[in-house]
Amino acid sequence: MSANYHVAEGDQNALGQYLVARATSCSADRRPHLKIACIHCGAEYVAAEVNFHACKCPSCQNGAGNLLL
Repeated sequence: MSANYHVAEGDQNALGQYLVARATSCSADRRPHLKIACIHCGAEYVAAEVNFHACKCPSCQNGAGNLLL
């Protein structure tokens, strides 16, 4: 997986996903997570250790991630 250190909050990828915030997992490994939102359907989701530039919405693009309710 690729690190996302060069991606800033508010950045958008070519697939219409934008970075809302960065977070750290509550699990013991403390992996970084990204809170991402989709401009197409408005869904917000959390993805762990993803390459942000290739990130797809799990709701409307069949991508990986956990949708937020």
